[in-house]
Amino acid sequence: MRIFSLFLFCLLIVGCNTTGESTGSSVSITEIIPRYMKTEEFMRISEYMTGKENPGRRVIIRTEPKERDGYYFVLTLKQNVRKLPADAYIQGELYTSKSLDLQTRRFELPAILPSSREIFIGLTGDDWPEEDDIPSAWRFTIKNSQGEILAQKQSYLWSL
Repeated sequence: MRIFSLFLFCLLIVGCNTTGESTGSSVSITEIIPRYMKTEEFMRISEYMTGKENPGRRVIIRTEPKERDGYYFVLTLKQNVRKLPADAYIQGELYTSKSLDLQTRRFELPAILPSSREIFIGLTGDDWPEEDDIPSAWRFTIKNSQGEILAQKQSYLWSL
C-alpha cells in the first residue's frame, strides 16, 4: 500500500509540473474565416441607446475605423489575444480581382485587449467598396516590433 501511495504522489507531482501551453511567446493561428460583413452585424442593443459602437469582447481593427461595411478576416488564435506581446502587430497581404499588384497592410493591435481568441480585421470604406468582390489569395502574419514572425496563416491559393 505504501508503494502505491508513493506512486500516486509521484504522478501528482509530475502532473502539477506539466502544463498544456508554453508560457513563452508561442502564438498560433488556428483558422482564418474571410467574409463580407455589414454594419448591422456589429450593432448591439447598447448602441441604440448610446449611439456609440460597443465591440464587447471583440478585437476589431478596420482600415477606416468609422466605416463598418467591408470584407473581414476573422483570425482565430489558439490562445487568448492578451497573451500576444505588447509590441505585436498583424501584417496582411492579399491579391484581389481588381489589381494584379500585391496589397500589403499593417494592422496595429489596440493597447487594451479584451479576453478573446478572435481578431476581426476589416478592409472597410474605400479599401473594399464592393460587397461581391472576394480576395483571390491572402496571408496574415503576426509579428513583433523587430519583425520576427510569431504566427502565420495563408489561403490555399497563396501557396500556388
